[in-house]
Amino acid sequence: MKAALLKSYGDVDQFEIADIPAPKPGPGEVLIKIEASAVNPFDLVLRQGFMAQFIPLPLPAVLGGDAAGAISALGEGVTGFAVGDRVVADFPANGKGAHAEYGVVAATSVAKLPAELSFEQGASLVKAGLTGRQTVEALGVKAGDRVLVSGGLGTVGRAAIQYLKQIGAKPVAGVRRERLSEGRDVAGEALDITIPAATPSFDYAISAAGPVAGNLISHVRDGGHVASVVPVPEGANAGNHVNIIELYHRTDAATLDAVLESAVRGQLVIPISHTFTLDQIGAAQKAVAAGAPGKVVLKH
Repeated sequence: MKAALLKSYGDVDQFEIADIPAPKPGPGEVLIKIEASAVNPFDLVLRQGFMAQFIPLPLPAVLGGDAAGAISALGEGVTGFAVGDRVVADFPANGKGAHAEYGVVAATSVAKLPAELSFEQGASLVKAGLTGRQTVEALGVKAGDRVLVSGGLGTVGRAAIQYLKQIGAKPVAGVRRERLSEGRDVAGEALDITIPAATPSFDYAISAAGPVAGNLISHVRDGGHVASVVPVPEGANAGNHVNIIELYHRTDAATLDAVLESAVRGQLVIPISHTFTLDQIGAAQKAVAAGAPGKVVLKH
């Protein structure tokens, strides 16, 4: 099968499109013929080796965490799926990822893709949809609560904002000044997150943009709660005046089902800003690095 192999840690010139043996599913796994996969910022971190101490990749490695395609084979003991089912899958960062023609993943990381959604849409929803929803759930917000979301126009931020709306909360998009109008279009209310708050006015916030994480914390009242998917700058929470919940995306097929159902109902929309082919993996990663305003997707 054709795969985008990362030969060594480094720049995008370390990718090579090569033919490698197709994997076979083991017990509890499924083999997916991948039609589309998404490129996430975390892929760039992995490629450059910044996480090698914690997530060592077996080089050459195949990156890619979000995939959509059709089940090609079932491993022993798998139930609830059939060969030919259209699915999305949340691949782990183990060097056997989704940027290939076929991929093997645990059946517990797979959800059926509704007919109303394309493969490209499905691939764009996986980690962004899961992470956005999980940040909201971690805060325990309820209808009527006002929640500040930094990175409100990023994919995770958009997913969080749209889920907040879905449960009746009141999201506020934290964006750069020049994007305030876009932020209001998405959330209904927006503020310039590049400016620290003179007086905090939020009890809840979601931190999804690293460069402004300190500014976001300044908007939260003493005793408030922040769900953060980015590193919190040292000293930003002096005296631990707010409660910070550090989150890392987790695989959850039931939540993924709910994400896809929201997309079908039009309650969750993640824009796709760039579409490349698998052999354009380098250009796709460059687009992510340049701050693509939506999801970057590879068509296989």
